[in-house]
Amino acid sequence: MNKLKVTRIIISIAFLILFILIFFGLPFYFIAHIQFIPAFINVFLNHTLIFPLIFLLILTFFFGRVYCSTLCPFGTLQDIFIFLKYKFLKRKSFEKQKNYKVFRYIFISILFIAFFLGNITFLSIFEPYSNFGRIANEIIKPVAYFFNNLMSDILQNFDVYFIKKVETHSFYAHSFFYAFAVLISVGILAFFKGRFFCNTLCPAGAILGLISKYSIFKINISEKKCNSCGLCVGVCKAGCIEPLSKKIDYELCINCFNCIDACAKDGLKYFYGAKDEKTDETKRDFLNKTITGFFIFLLTTSPAKLFANSILIKKKNPIILPPGAQNINNFNRKCISCHLCVSACPTKVLTPTTYEYGLKNFLQPKMNYLQSYCLYDCNKCSQVCPTGAIKFISVEEKKKIQIGVAKFEMKNCVVYENETDCGMCNEYCPTKAVILKPYKNGLGIPYIREHICIGCGACEFVCPAKPNKAIYVEGNLEHKIASLPSYGKQKRKKGEHEEFPF
Repeated sequence: MNKLKVTRIIISIAFLILFILIFFGLPFYFIAHIQFIPAFINVFLNHTLIFPLIFLLILTFFFGRVYCSTLCPFGTLQDIFIFLKYKFLKRKSFEKQKNYKVFRYIFISILFIAFFLGNITFLSIFEPYSNFGRIANEIIKPVAYFFNNLMSDILQNFDVYFIKKVETHSFYAHSFFYAFAVLISVGILAFFKGRFFCNTLCPAGAILGLISKYSIFKINISEKKCNSCGLCVGVCKAGCIEPLSKKIDYELCINCFNCIDACAKDGLKYFYGAKDEKTDETKRDFLNKTITGFFIFLLTTSPAKLFANSILIKKKNPIILPPGAQNINNFNRKCISCHLCVSACPTKVLTPTTYEYGLKNFLQPKMNYLQSYCLYDCNKCSQVCPTGAIKFISVEEKKKIQIGVAKFEMKNCVVYENETDCGMCNEYCPTKAVILKPYKNGLGIPYIREHICIGCGACEFVCPAKPNKAIYVEGNLEHKIASLPSYGKQKRKKGEHEEFPF
């Protein structure tokens, strides 16, 4: 096995493991920012984190589509199915694939036009990182936790306790079945057609393929050594080699280096320059000007100047956006539904949606206060979001962001209905926006001070009223700043001791 292939395999497996581990809480969230579409969104919508996108474009310009073969976890996931083909299928070889160039660029253009017009859903459906994120959070993580807890139970029967049980999040049927359908579909496609998805449907692959066509380092076929035996074609999972004409379609080539390893005549090499051709200075000059112009456009153009945002009709909304989302337009436009925030949330209050945002924003997460509540001093979701859909905020900033306002329906309250003591909403409220006012028979009834409520949902989650909650949070479509709570200072009477009176 040649060194290039070994290096590619080691790097791709390492990145796949790292990407899986960040969904288990490993704090290396920066690697999500070097995924192409999140990096693209950060530049064009957030005007931040320009370096990751420039790094990926330069990497591709110099070395071809090595991103697709090493840094993309969804690509490595497909390679696992391809590996299974080599192990279990009698007919192990691939064939030359047709370059569906017209279809690919029309299809990808539609995805990006929809994206710039404010609809990110179509992009997230075909974007590789968000698909991998959903598979990791909805399938890989629950399966791993299941076996962990199973082993923990078995070992505890023998008084062995070194494996700790972990709490699993709730099962979201729609999100699970969607992720499972994607996994099976792409797996079958990779098993029989190799990297067909990457070269036909993937938006990142289409853009990087254009640049890879003019990359400096390429795999080249030697006219003298090649006897057109077709061994390289059989192992080419991108289907980009034409053995008779001895040409490689560099738009499709993902630089997996399988062909170099398979060639018995040492007829393929990865080096600088084109195959036995003089450099066409006109083409090179055109390429340099194109890339220079693209970078200038990248750094100066704001999509907001190109496309007007749709007018947002503000009304009462049950949707609660996570702190840092800023407003529903920002969140819906940037969220690629990768579910990294869902995985990282310590209380599991973030859950995938179905139709709450509309079908065009399918699977984007929301705050689900029937399941849990948002911790007062937690900003985890804003730390992990790779696209800026949830902007990073400090814990101190988070404590002042009003993502919604609690509302009280007295007729549902157990104090009113059953004339019994409760006060759980007051007890759990971190800002004491919910206070108890005298009611009757010495009981207290909730009263909400909306100006200091941050909409964390603790009151709604703990409210014991059934079947309908007496207190609930109504979301702010645009987040506001709440007033800081004033707890005051208890005054001691003259002559009282300093010690705490038990």
